[in-house]
Amino acid sequence: MSGGFVPNLLPGLAARRARTGLGLVTFALPLLFFVALSIGAPEFLGFANLANVNSQITALLIVSLGQLLVALSAGVDLSVGSMLSLTSAILVGVDPGLAVPLALLAGLAVGLANGIGVAVFGVHPLVMTLAMMTFLQGLALLVSPVPGGDVPDWLEAVVRFDLAGLPGAFFWCLAVVAGMALLLHRTRFGLRIFALGANAESAALNGIAVVAPQIACYVICSLFAVLAGMFLSARVATGDPTMGMPFALESVTAIALGGVQLAGGIGSVTGVVFGVLTLGLMTNGMNLVGISPFIRAATTGVLLLLAISLQRRRFIGV
Repeated sequence: MSGGFVPNLLPGLAARRARTGLGLVTFALPLLFFVALSIGAPEFLGFANLANVNSQITALLIVSLGQLLVALSAGVDLSVGSMLSLTSAILVGVDPGLAVPLALLAGLAVGLANGIGVAVFGVHPLVMTLAMMTFLQGLALLVSPVPGGDVPDWLEAVVRFDLAGLPGAFFWCLAVVAGMALLLHRTRFGLRIFALGANAESAALNGIAVVAPQIACYVICSLFAVLAGMFLSARVATGDPTMGMPFALESVTAIALGGVQLAGGIGSVTGVVFGVLTLGLMTNGMNLVGISPFIRAATTGVLLLLAISLQRRRFIGV
């Protein structure tokens, strides 16, 4: 009986692994960075440094989880960085009582615009979100032309706290990871996203709604960018209208390193976590050994190229 059970189980495990996109590189890169830093930088394993790494990667993790949702639907959102910047500008540029509601409203509007442009009017995701990125960056500079200003005190308290010796960033990470995992794997919406990302035409023929879930992916992605903007602004206790500039490239790199297929339908929250860890450990290591931060952007580009090159050609988007 047990001999028949194992062969029957293997196809299911293989199918699940194929849907997550997890591979050797996803786990090997962060492990390699961790071992190398543990040996080459003794201060790396200190609690203070590890807590700092956690705080540094939280905003990227939030943005990347939103990017994951769009990528699973066979899209991409390059406007996430500018949405983060606009959120930071709004937090310090308007009345503190209205700042968070206005930022969330802006995120909702941007997500709807991106989603409708892609799903209803057929604009290519790269074109739609690149145009939105440019618009939002200009709007952020209009709202708050220079860095500075004060973030609402209550928001700082929600971000900069310690509980049981752990930094608040840890609990932010835990909350967004658990929330996205539940959304993707415990709701009908999540199942529909995997289906339409794998083959939208086939999903539609089987009676699965395509337009509304696709729009919802862009809305949620944009709102996650707003959440990341709130966290990062509160963490540094000030606003910056250019704060989000690196996040478009880094979020795409993180999900690609995590095995997420940019053509849609394949990816996992676990993969995104490991992809973000790879970038976070790389950044922290460069800081510890004194490598110029300008090298970081170039290295991120190389990692993105590596991750895309490892994907089979038929899986790469149009």
